[in-house]
Amino acid sequence: MKIDILDFGPTIISGLLREAGERPVKLQLLADGIPLAGNWGIPAPDQGGQTFRFNLSSIWSYLGNEARLQIRANDVTADLPAPSFADTPKLSLEDLREKLEAGHVFNEKGKLQLSKTVDTVWQNNMFALFDGMSAILATKGLKLFVLYGTLLGAYRNSNFIGHDHDFDAGYISNHTDPDKVVAEVVEVAEALSRHGYRVACKLSCIWVTDPKTNVTIDIFHTFFDETGKLLLPFGVCGVKPFMKSNFRGHVDIDLAGRKVPAIADTEALVEYIYGPHWKIPNPGHNWNLDRTEKFPQGYAKPYHRWKIYWMDYYCHNRGILSPSSFEGFVSRSGYLRRNVVDVGCGNGRDSFALSAIRPTVIGIDNCSVAIETARARVMPPPSKGIVRSLLNLFRPRPVLTFEHGDITDPETLKTLLHTARPPRDKGGLTLYARFLLHAITRIHQDKFLECAARELRAGDTIAFEFRTDQDEPLKKNRKLDGRRFIRPELIERQMTELGFQVVERKEGIGFSPHLNENPHLCRLILMKTG
Repeated sequence: MKIDILDFGPTIISGLLREAGERPVKLQLLADGIPLAGNWGIPAPDQGGQTFRFNLSSIWSYLGNEARLQIRANDVTADLPAPSFADTPKLSLEDLREKLEAGHVFNEKGKLQLSKTVDTVWQNNMFALFDGMSAILATKGLKLFVLYGTLLGAYRNSNFIGHDHDFDAGYISNHTDPDKVVAEVVEVAEALSRHGYRVACKLSCIWVTDPKTNVTIDIFHTFFDETGKLLLPFGVCGVKPFMKSNFRGHVDIDLAGRKVPAIADTEALVEYIYGPHWKIPNPGHNWNLDRTEKFPQGYAKPYHRWKIYWMDYYCHNRGILSPSSFEGFVSRSGYLRRNVVDVGCGNGRDSFALSAIRPTVIGIDNCSVAIETARARVMPPPSKGIVRSLLNLFRPRPVLTFEHGDITDPETLKTLLHTARPPRDKGGLTLYARFLLHAITRIHQDKFLECAARELRAGDTIAFEFRTDQDEPLKKNRKLDGRRFIRPELIERQMTELGFQVVERKEGIGFSPHLNENPHLCRLILMKTG
């Protein structure tokens, strides 16, 4: 047997055991003769041996560029080149040995962690989160079960995988249409956020965090397509699909002394996910390299991810902030008309300020939680005393209402603009949109602006504030997939073609700093000509 090193860099060590036979061979990675990590060879007859991989990105906190590294398989040893890319370590090899002796391992992302098999605090917190989410999903007719690495560990060893970095769960959707499947994901996320969990949406799953313990579980949505094949949008490493004909409900399996639900015919699902060599422990498993198939038709689109982001934000931020500086800019401009439609109003932060100076303001947002918060504030507290109640009956009040809806639907926007300005009202109208354009797709932007151009009258105005292309390289508190960075000149050109002229324009930073983020923004006020 011979050990060939194929790749050696800051994050990965991979190679091939030539002439190793069919029986998996145990490997060790050593530094100055000290065992650091173990792995098994994965039979690969087409490559003439067994492949192996170590993911060890955090090892360089303990090892410098003079470390002597080796791979050992049975009685065969291969020396690795000097790690010239390594910097001066902050810690020592002795520190690493103490960590390993205390039960730490390198996880599948190469980070050093306490093994999940002995981290009972983590286990208990995860089980509590899993049970809480299971009860919520059950109200929607969805059964939560263990999936991916958590399923593999439970079925193979009745325990967690020590080097796994998270807890994986999933459910089978009630739908076969991918669009309905992802819409269901949004509903699930909303239910979890409303129960106090923090939810973030990725392409193929949602991350659910219990803010009390700060542990997170990945919930993967799966569904049977029209052919009966189970699709896992995150992907699989196997080649033999799991079909609806394989599905016989759910069973309970052992996991670290607990019973957890899994899909019946568990072995067929495990082989579908991890391939025929699932029985061999593989700390070097890498989804980017080992995945054989993924199903992008089930991905959450930017629209869904933004919706979940704002749903979660407003569930955990019920307070209404003071008006934005953009509201002051528009109010002082002289171009704020009698009737105002605040598009993408959130919980009414600017709508309330606008209603103090204009008689009719309608806010609209596609986040139901935000609209609920805004509507609750509109309701006036009960008056004390009969005289004050009578006076309030005859006191003119501004009309401030909030609607839940999707402004990218032209019919919704058309109805909203007609409602904001009744037929006999000769007053002008302002379409107010702060931080809206960069949060919708270009296709939705075009539909939105074309509808506005058709419905607005001469003298009506539109007020925009959006992130520019110069904001893209600036520091962000949070990266959001689908967020666009827009060249102001393109918006101006498009609006000119639609019959508008620019009457106010400002661009730069300092308009809306938040925490350590100071975005580069453009402010435009445009008037309908004709």
